[in-house]
Amino acid sequence: MAPLQKRALYGLVFGTVWIAAIVVVFIVKGGVNTFGEDQGFRLIMDGLWIGGLIFFGILMLTLRKQCQIDERDRLILGRAPVVQLWAIIFLLVVWTITLTEIYWEQGIPPIFMYLIFMSVLVVSAIAQSIGILIGYWRMGLNGSN
Repeated sequence: MAPLQKRALYGLVFGTVWIAAIVVVFIVKGGVNTFGEDQGFRLIMDGLWIGGLIFFGILMLTLRKQCQIDERDRLILGRAPVVQLWAIIFLLVVWTITLTEIYWEQGIPPIFMYLIFMSVLVVSAIAQSIGILIGYWRMGLNGSN
């Protein structure tokens, strides 16, 4: 398995655990109503989001070492943003339809803008790993020579 593919797999595993932790904490702490009122809850969520993004940043920065990336890896890295884009578009469509249907009469509470922004960051980071893994799958490469 190529180093890029291995890091993408690690990123996907971490991302899955990361999303699960965010969802569990969000539900256990009381959801949207509590989120808007409890500063401690917001700080915990901020820590989860920012900590995860820092991890993904470190993971991707370690990939930038030129000795670890060959031409096929560059090609895969160049195509991974397409998966990120589609994942973000899909996420925004889901947010838009869900929120407008739930809050059609009273208007969407402003707290959702924060949640939408943070969910876009999370999905973008995880979708990069997925895009890399899809790139290897489509090329039929497993990283072995």
